[in-house]
Amino acid sequence: MAKLTLKQIDTITNEFYSCFCGVNLSEAKRGVSFVCSASRNDEVRGFGCKYSIYVLVKEGDCIVSYAPQYADFFEKLQGKSVDDILTVLEASFKIKKMQLMILKQECIQDYGNARVLKKSDYPLYEKFFRLTSPKANPTGWLQEYFEEKVEKEYFVGYFLNDNLVSVCDAPDMPYMEDIIQHTGIVTLKNERRKGYAKRTAALAAHHLIQNGVCPQWECHVENTASIALAESIGYEKYGVAYIHEE
Repeated sequence: MAKLTLKQIDTITNEFYSCFCGVNLSEAKRGVSFVCSASRNDEVRGFGCKYSIYVLVKEGDCIVSYAPQYADFFEKLQGKSVDDILTVLEASFKIKKMQLMILKQECIQDYGNARVLKKSDYPLYEKFFRLTSPKANPTGWLQEYFEEKVEKEYFVGYFLNDNLVSVCDAPDMPYMEDIIQHTGIVTLKNERRKGYAKRTAALAAHHLIQNGVCPQWECHVENTASIALAESIGYEKYGVAYIHEE
């Protein structure tokens, strides 16, 4: 695959969030748009739940996408302002707010001891996983998941004293698989604020771009550390998604 340009990254990111909204964002009208979609009742691949309500607020515009069972609720919000819609929404449902990011430049060229992981790194990854997810049971699935993603060169890790201290993983994507890829980042607690996560995440994004895959980043709006990390390697804020999961 050919290296992506920033223009292509912009286009792919818009296409990706268009899938969630059920409308082409590049063609959506300004202001508020309401989209009733039966697909909101489908389980979102990789998330294990339905996004029965998905509201994207971007540059003052708002796309309100919802499952048919909420048609009456949103009919009453027709003509309301974005602020009024969000106020009623958050008062009526349990809402998860996600900060969506878009890569606008590559700011980091020094990746230190970060590198793309290989299948032979699995023992180190399992050790890292057990340290960072002590309540999870990796038996019967972790190695298969790791090897599948490593085969695509989606995993990147930072090495210190022959151990992994920070890892960018690659969860399943709900739409546009292998065209766009989320790069989650986890770092050992006692190795944070040392630049390891920044170099790991920067290399993960760079390697995806070089291989024709668009990097994707999103996190809870309250996760200011994740937002700052993303901005430090070249991401900018794209919009905020207000999501009701079922």
